[in-house]
Amino acid sequence: MIAEYRTKRGEKEGEMTRREFIVDGSIVLGGAVGLMTMGGDFINPQKAKAANVVFPESTCGNEKPARKKALVAYSSYCGSTGGVAEAIGQSLCDCGAGVDVRLIKNVNDLSSYEFLVIGSAVRSGSWWPEAIDFVVKNREVLSRIPVAYFLTCLALYRNTDATRRIAEDYMDPVLKAAPEIKPVDMGFFSGALDYSKLGFVYRTVMKSKMKKQSIPEGDFRDWGAIRSWAGNLSSLLRT
Repeated sequence: MIAEYRTKRGEKEGEMTRREFIVDGSIVLGGAVGLMTMGGDFINPQKAKAANVVFPESTCGNEKPARKKALVAYSSYCGSTGGVAEAIGQSLCDCGAGVDVRLIKNVNDLSSYEFLVIGSAVRSGSWWPEAIDFVVKNREVLSRIPVAYFLTCLALYRNTDATRRIAEDYMDPVLKAAPEIKPVDMGFFSGALDYSKLGFVYRTVMKSKMKKQSIPEGDFRDWGAIRSWAGNLSSLLRT
């Protein structure tokens, strides 16, 4: 399952590498530091995001006899990854599971779940730190039950072999942090870019970065691909 994502490495002429994608953005972010007057607020989600950001949480199927109880736990910056988590949770619910969709910071007990899907937006070439910390903290439990990982990133705005490799590399930090956890599958999805959900400073930084990468504002989530991936996990709910 995971092996299919590990395509042959190597860079073709004209392709963007993961390092180039990250470094280009880091140069822009570094240049913005001199504009800061509040101590690096652009990397603080609570200060860099706008007030209208919503992080969805839901429960589905618990009123019916379910084959298995599943948790979809996610970390998100501006809510778009939460939308992906909701779509995954609904697909699992449609397959007969009782599903909770929760922000990772709101998950305190895993004892009632028989299947987990864990996902995060990407920052600086990796899942958000709280998502990796969650996996490491719960590594003993997660190593005993089926777990799937997913991520969202704007690198996949262009779905090419090169950007696919970038996205696959973004998963390496969590795989290395908890190698005893063997995810049954991993999903890689494009995200959304909505400047209205960013505070002024971070919005300015992101506009410069995205212009350099030729990524326009918009919602690039492929709902068909997201639901298809979640549907493929349904066999685990019947075992």
